[in-house]
Amino acid sequence: MMPDCKKSKHGQLNPVDRLSDLPDFILHHIISFLDFKEACRTCILSRRWTRISDTNPVLLVDTASLEYIETRMQRYSKENLRMKKLRIEFSNDVEFACKVDEWLEIAVRSKVENLVLVNHLYDVYQLTDILLSAKSLRTLDCTGVEIPYYTTMNLASLESLFLFEVDVEERMLNQITSSCLSLKHLGIASCSGFKNIVIPCCSALETLYLTETLPFGGTVILETPNLEYFAYPGSQIYDEHWPVISKPSFLRNLRKLKISYVSIADDVLSKLLSELNLLEVLKLCSCRLVSTIKISSSRLREICLNHCDNLLDVLIDAPRLEMFKYKGEFYQSSSIAINSQAGCDVSLHTIPSNLQTEGFVKLKKLLSGLSSCFVLKVFLMDQMHQDLECDDVKFNKEELGNIRLGPPCYVKELNLTLSSWILSKSSLSAFLDGLFWICHPEIISLQVCIRSQHLTVEPLISKLEYMASCWRHPLKRVEVEGVNCSKLLQSRKLDLKLKLLW
Repeated sequence: MMPDCKKSKHGQLNPVDRLSDLPDFILHHIISFLDFKEACRTCILSRRWTRISDTNPVLLVDTASLEYIETRMQRYSKENLRMKKLRIEFSNDVEFACKVDEWLEIAVRSKVENLVLVNHLYDVYQLTDILLSAKSLRTLDCTGVEIPYYTTMNLASLESLFLFEVDVEERMLNQITSSCLSLKHLGIASCSGFKNIVIPCCSALETLYLTETLPFGGTVILETPNLEYFAYPGSQIYDEHWPVISKPSFLRNLRKLKISYVSIADDVLSKLLSELNLLEVLKLCSCRLVSTIKISSSRLREICLNHCDNLLDVLIDAPRLEMFKYKGEFYQSSSIAINSQAGCDVSLHTIPSNLQTEGFVKLKKLLSGLSSCFVLKVFLMDQMHQDLECDDVKFNKEELGNIRLGPPCYVKELNLTLSSWILSKSSLSAFLDGLFWICHPEIISLQVCIRSQHLTVEPLISKLEYMASCWRHPLKRVEVEGVNCSKLLQSRKLDLKLKLLW
């Protein structure tokens, strides 16, 4: 940055360092946005900046020497400096680990606001009483520690708490959720020592994230009406049933819901969705028992359905829907129907064998329920025997019979992603015939794996060029990512854009 200049009596320009004239608390705020090494480099600017660097309110203990940390901590203690953020990460250095209690005590006296504590030692580190009574603490992120059962929690300003691999008894966990009245964000992952979690009505909690932490038969009791985001990724090892117990009025403000690896029955899911009048985002992943999803909402904007293997019927009435993502298989008896008045993006992840004539018909019905589709993404996932040609995609107009689904839908962009799978020429032809029967895109964006670009892309581009010359498919341009199409660039019909995709 060039310094400002002012004129002297003789008309000469003298540089003025206005930045260094700022008070300490503003300069501390500026360097708090830099990482630890960049903040330390500012000490070379001047003596003033040396002091600013030494009293940086952001201290990362895991990146500095023990001697340097001791000097900094003693300075915080003697000069009563304020500490904004402290990160302590320790592993097998016993001398280093023994100092943690002392550093945390200095941090609490320095009114630390944000604390990250990561323990990589084999022995469990127990949090100190003074830390659990830090009234200035706003965010606390702990990994590999133990919260003592005999202590009293008094974190009046705590707004965000994340516990990973933490040993905490149920009584202490319930004390956290009931006594920390400013707590708005709570994340618990891979923790132990408790069976049930209670979020009382007095809680101001807005975000709750629980993953692989409840034992079999454990429950989550929600009594707060303030919850806006709830994510529950269950265990991938055993079938876990939906553990949440709540009254309808307690979930009235929920806007985002994510459920993964949970065996939730259709009736339970249906009852739950009917209570969420303000729901905007719904994500279901690997929910094996779900076979039917019916939801009607004027606020729903995004739905993601990933690997719900037994899903057969999906009926969505959402006038404001902007995004629909589906990853999995199409069965002959399955159907997806969407009614939306807003422009919606559709993303489909499936294997080539699912793209038979029936699969294309289902996709066409899905698009027909939308007022418009800006982006249609089709991602063909890998299967076994990846080095062999795939001849699984089939599309035969004679099989359509008397099906009348109207003309192809207009799509602003058709985004095709082919992984390392190698499609045969017949599959490529059927793939494009089916897609163009479904929609008329203005732009086609193609992404392929390097391994299969020569065997897959060149015949595909040739097919696209042929279709572009047909009056039924007036393409404006094709964007090809990850291929070498130097020969095809000579064509004046299509404008090719190259971008490497690994």
